[in-house]
Amino acid sequence: MTRRELRERERAAAAAATAAAVTAPADAVPPRIARTAQTPRLTTVARTSAPQRRTHKAAFSRGFSVLAMTFAATIAVATSVPAMALLTKDDVQAQAIQAQTSRSAQGVAQELVSQPGSTVASITRDGTEVTSAEQVVALSHMRIADTFTNNPRAAVQWPFPVGVPISDYYGARSAPTEGASTNHLGVDFAPGSGVPIQIIADGVVREVVNSDNGGCGVNVTIDHMIAGALVSSKYCHMAPGSVRVAVGQQVKVADIVGLVGNTGVSTGAHLHLEILLNGTEHTDPLAWLKTNAR
Repeated sequence: MTRRELRERERAAAAAATAAAVTAPADAVPPRIARTAQTPRLTTVARTSAPQRRTHKAAFSRGFSVLAMTFAATIAVATSVPAMALLTKDDVQAQAIQAQTSRSAQGVAQELVSQPGSTVASITRDGTEVTSAEQVVALSHMRIADTFTNNPRAAVQWPFPVGVPISDYYGARSAPTEGASTNHLGVDFAPGSGVPIQIIADGVVREVVNSDNGGCGVNVTIDHMIAGALVSSKYCHMAPGSVRVAVGQQVKVADIVGLVGNTGVSTGAHLHLEILLNGTEHTDPLAWLKTNAR
């Protein structure tokens, strides 16, 4: 075959291919074009997923808002909860006692009652702690009133650590019961039955009467040297078996002499306290204590 024949054959083949391309069906799309035709479907999918992203974003925003509001509510509750809710039982007890004591300044008798087994802050005197069951009872089971203020560090003190009601005073009176005198030689303190009685100053026990002998009932007399002078204190109507001292014993201020009772000639549980100058001369205990117990 000559070169001329080869060129003519190639031209014929090219012409046939061109004719076949022109007469091909319209839906016969080359693979490359077919892939391009799929692009709108991808765009459609992308447009469909956009609202979902917005939905997730909105849900996240709502969740964050709920979390923020919960945190704010927690802070509000924490700052508004009463301080008592954060205290222990013993802390609440001590604050209740302090509040009752403060209210006594209004001149109204109050009664402090503690739960069984509870404790009360100890009393400090001269740098040492003087803690006992008597002090606990004195602060938790006694009636109090704005009659006096006791200084726990003083050399001379009142017979109770806080002010208590006074039911009768020194001097002339109508006899409250048969056998009682019309000249009252002491002052009657009425904190309630069983309340411990404090010794008013350092001293030596002169007399102890452990029996209910009428008159002062169970009673103790203690001699003190105060400002170079002999002063005696007498504690009457104490409860049977409650005396804590013995004759000749040296005692300290605020030691417990016994418990409030109703022995002897008495119309109810109380402490009848007498103050005797030079050991024998009665004087008004209330006036004397106001002058010396500071």
